[in-house]
Parts: sequence; C-alpha cells; structure tokens
Amino acid sequence: MKVIVIGGSGYVGRNIALHISADKVAYYSRSKNDELEKAGMEWIQGDILNAEKVMESVKDYDMVVDAAGIDTESDQKFFDVNVNGVKNIVAALEKYDTDQRLVYLSSINVHYGTTEFFRTKRTGEDNAALVKNHLNVRPSVVFGNGDKFTEKLFKLTGERVSRLPSGGSISPVHVEDLVRVIERAKDLRGAVDVCSRDKITFAEAINLAFEKAGKGQKRIVEGKFGYKSAVDGLKNTNVFTSEEVDKYLLNFYRENTYLDRFVKEPISFREYLKNYTIS
Repeated sequence: MKVIVIGGSGYVGRNIALHISADKVAYYSRSKNDELEKAGMEWIQGDILNAEKVMESVKDYDMVVDAAGIDTESDQKFFDVNVNGVKNIVAALEKYDTDQRLVYLSSINVHYGTTEFFRTKRTGEDNAALVKNHLNVRPSVVFGNGDKFTEKLFKLTGERVSRLPSGGSISPVHVEDLVRVIERAKDLRGAVDVCSRDKITFAEAINLAFEKAGKGQKRIVEGKFGYKSAVDGLKNTNVFTSEEVDKYLLNFYRENTYLDRFVKEPISFREYLKNYTIS
C-alpha cells in the first residue's frame, strides 16, 4: 500500500507519516519537515489550495490522508483548508475513480461545536463523504511526543492561575494509537470517533501539570458562581487561545470510541504526564 499524507508537516500528519504501516509513504506540504526527511520520506511540495498540484500528487497512492489544518488557525485558513482544500482532494479522487481511500481528520464535537473550526470541519466531512471509499476520523485531544497541547499545559504552570473551570472530559488519545485506528479501520467507511476511556477534564489535565511541576493543584469551580471568571482567567494568560479554552471545555468522551476496538492497551495520558520531561 502507498500512502500520501496531506499536511504532513503538522504534528498529527507528521506522526501518521512516521508510524503508519505502508510500502511507501510521502507527504504533501508547503514546507519540508526535518524529522520526515531524516526518516527518508518523500516530500511533495505543494499547497492544498492548488487544485492542479493536488490532482497530480495524489494520483498514484492507494490512501490519501488529509491531516491539513487541524491545529489552531484563522477563520479564513480553516475555510480554505477544510472546505476548498478537501474539495480539491475529492475532485482528484473522483476523476481517477480507482477506489483510492480518503481518510479525513475531523474532530469529535464536529456536530456540536459552534466555532469556525467545527463549522468548516462539518463541511469537510460532507465533502469527504462524496468519495465512496472514505473514512472521517474524529479524534479527541491528541497527545504524544512533541504535542502542543501538553507543552501548553506546562507553560500554563508558569502563569498566575487561581481557579479552573469544570468541563466535560477531553479523553485524550495518543497519536500513535490514533494511527493504529486509521490502519486497522481499513475496511470501514463513514465516520469513527476516537477517544480514550480516560475521563479527564481540561481542568484536571491542567492540575496534573501543576502537580508534576511541583506547584500544587488549583481549585476547580464546579457551579455557576465564579465559573466565568475562571474561564476568563485562563483566556487572559494567552497560553491557550480563547477558542481553544472554549473547545477544551466541551465533552470529548464518546462511548462508541473505536480506540478500544482496534488498540488493546491504549497509552494513558495520566501515565504520559507522569513520565513527561519538563523542558
């Protein structure tokens, strides 16, 4: 099997390229990635908005993984990548009509979130579904070596934070476990949710980082009293963007997660933080 990862320079895309089992793996990105270059990955330079280059680049691959634009971007960037970019990939696969598989990286809460990120991801899923052999993969918070989420948790320990807002479980999934799901769901079509059974809230994740850093835990505001000020306090640190704070206060846990189906012993976020080396 030959795989091309669109957006391979990003965190998730890079890890998919590094860890997926395939006879050949290439990544399509505007910029070269040093880690992928050292691993001998073929770099195809290009922009997802360049329809002609996308069509030319995906032609000879059995699986196209679209991992572009899943990190924090501007609203216009979300629209460009998740709407126009996906349309370019779909147009190419429909033209060749050789049953190439499209894996689109979406997000849990894609049908509940109200930000431009979620809105454009919904449209991206609708467009990806035009390809018969498609799979929309909806991960929860993704962590692993070098992830920005964990890095920001520990950066937050250097800020003045007094209280934390309660919220739904973020149920983090390790990036290599996510790759295993993509591999082993090869016969599935439609959409799959991927989250851990580790029901940990955003506030609890922050407290684990504070504890690891030896700074003690912060009080979690459970009710309405003081909740807004706790949310504003997090946003005012500018470690997590305002949109990220709102996103991570949603509930990411799904009972029907495909992580258990395809990964026997998922990597625990709690254990990962215990062994994390603070830079």
